[in-house]
Amino acid sequence: MARQNDIERLIDHMERDLLSVDEANVALVRMDRVRLVINKIPAPVRRALNEAVKRGELGHMKKDGHKPEAYFHPTFKQMAIAARNAREREVINALKKVAGWPL
Repeated sequence: MARQNDIERLIDHMERDLLSVDEANVALVRMDRVRLVINKIPAPVRRALNEAVKRGELGHMKKDGHKPEAYFHPTFKQMAIAARNAREREVINALKKVAGWPL
């Protein structure tokens, strides 16, 4: 429920021209603390997030093997590391199931 309230608040701010779409994307990542990039994201969104990384508003970890790319609130780097490791374990376990290897 809280996430829905956050999204509605950001939409309201955008409708009243208090936030741009780019600022809203950055704010959403900061509110979520960690955003894993599992699939592709649109270029304008990626550009906005990378600019926020350069300004120090967000942190960024590149894709590493089965670990996904992550954007995160700078205070919550450990949470981002844990989320990436959990996703890597999920992917590896899924691959093991497909290959028929024991978990």
